[in-house]
Amino acid sequence: MGILRTVKNKIYTEASKHISRATLLEGLLKGTGQTFRCLFVENSNLMRYLSPRIYSEPPTILESRKIWIPSLKMIVSDAPRSMDICIAVLPKQYDSEFQPMDGFKSQEDVRQVIDTSGSMEEIMGAFHQKKRQWANTLIKRNDLTCRISRDLRDLDLFYHRMHVPHIQKRYGDLSYLESFEEMKTFFLKGFLLLVLKGGEAIAGALCLTEGDALTFRRTGVLDGDESYVKMGAQLALYYFNIVYAKEHGIGKVDAMKSRPFLNDGVYRTKREWGAAVLPDDEAESWVYYFNLGAPDKMAHFYEQNPVIVHTKTGLKGIVGVSKGSELSPEVQSDLTDRYYAPGLNGLMFLTPKSKIPIEVGFRKNEKDAVPLP
Repeated sequence: MGILRTVKNKIYTEASKHISRATLLEGLLKGTGQTFRCLFVENSNLMRYLSPRIYSEPPTILESRKIWIPSLKMIVSDAPRSMDICIAVLPKQYDSEFQPMDGFKSQEDVRQVIDTSGSMEEIMGAFHQKKRQWANTLIKRNDLTCRISRDLRDLDLFYHRMHVPHIQKRYGDLSYLESFEEMKTFFLKGFLLLVLKGGEAIAGALCLTEGDALTFRRTGVLDGDESYVKMGAQLALYYFNIVYAKEHGIGKVDAMKSRPFLNDGVYRTKREWGAAVLPDDEAESWVYYFNLGAPDKMAHFYEQNPVIVHTKTGLKGIVGVSKGSELSPEVQSDLTDRYYAPGLNGLMFLTPKSKIPIEVGFRKNEKDAVPLP
C-alpha cells in the first residue's frame, strides 16, 4: 500500500507540472454591486483562501475542468469578454512563456524576517507605535512572563492543547497540521518558548536556532481560547522571541512565511513587529494575475486584495484606489505610510481610470506604517 501511494504521489506531482484544475467563479465583487468573474488555475488552495476575500457571498461555479497548462495562454488571450481576472499558480518552468503577458507576477507566500542585530531601542523603533505601547505596558499589566523548555512533556502539551486547537479554530478547512512526530523532529533540534500567566503556560512557540537566525516555526494558544489571545498571549510570543534573540546575540528572527497580501492578518502582525519582506526562494511556482476586466473593477479588486508582486526593480505592492479617478496626494501619502515595509521598493496604484499602474516610491526617512484599522 505504501509503494502504491508513493507511485501515485509521483504521478500526481509530475502531472501537476503540465495539467491544472481551472475553475471559473462568478459572484458579487466585495464592496460593490458588480458581477465579477474570476478564473482560478491552480493545484493548490489559493482559491479557497482568496474567494471569500473577493466575493461578498459564496460565488457560483460556472465551470470546472482540467486544462493543459500551455493552453492557458490562448484561453486568457481569448477571454476579455468572459472573465475579469485570471489567477494562475503555475510551475516556474512556464515563466518565460507567461511572463510577457499583461498582469502581475507574485508568489503564494513571502518570507518575513525581523532584524535583531541592533540595540533593543533600535529594534523597538521598528515596531508600530501600538506594538511599542503594548510591549511597554500590557505584559506587566497582564503579568505575562516566559520560560524556555526542552521537556517532551511540554511538547505534548504544546502540540495537543495549543497548536492543533489554535490552528483548527483559526483556519478551519484550510488548516495544515503536521504530525506530532514531525514536530518532535524539530523540537529535538530546538526548544519551546512558553508564555506564562500566573505560572501557567497559556501559549507557546516552537523555535530553532539556525546560523544567525532564530526561526519562529510554529505557535499555539492554550485550547485555542480567544480570551488568551485578547489578553495578548500571541503578541507576547513575538515579543519574547525578539528579546530572546537579542539576549543571545542572534542577528534576526525568521518569522517564516505569510500570504503576500498587505492586509492579511498574519502578514500584518509580523510587519507590525518590524519584519522585513523577502521573496520565497523555496517556491516552485509563480502566481500570475492576468487583469482582463474594466479598470474600475480592477481597482476594487486590488483595494480589497493589495498584493506583493515581483518586478524588475524588486518587490512592490499593488494597491487599488476605487474612489475618485485620480490618486490624490493625501490618499497616496496615507497608503504609502500604511503599507510601507522594509524589503518593499514602493507601491503601484490602480484607479478606476488607470489601465497602467501609477508607481510611487517610499520616502527615505519612512520607518513605521500607520496601523491598519
